[in-house]
Amino acid sequence: MKLIDNVQVEKVGQTLWIKSGDQTWSYDIIDLSSEGQRRKKSNTASPDVIVAPMPGKITKVFVKEGDSVTVGQALLVMEAMKMEYTLKSDLETTVEGVSAKVNDQVQVGAVLVKLVKQ
Repeated sequence: MKLIDNVQVEKVGQTLWIKSGDQTWSYDIIDLSSEGQRRKKSNTASPDVIVAPMPGKITKVFVKEGDSVTVGQALLVMEAMKMEYTLKSDLETTVEGVSAKVNDQVQVGAVLVKLVKQ
């Protein structure tokens, strides 16, 4: 095991974020109890709704309502824990609405972009 100075660790929802220098890792926390599995099934995110994975500030918005998007296309960028996170589309579809603006402070789970359901 390697001991590293200046490591930042934050748990946001069911994700553990680790930052050291210019590298960042995220790990999903899995609750293997039967209660945890029931919660996981009821909170499944939909690919047509882009939500904030952690609290942060919106720094860039690349799309607007009516825009066509492809799989993997960047929709917006948010900053959290002094890091930038680019949120991308999992669908090839159209933007139904954008509820985030540059400089908005958002909480974990906040709906940022809605895509037309396929």
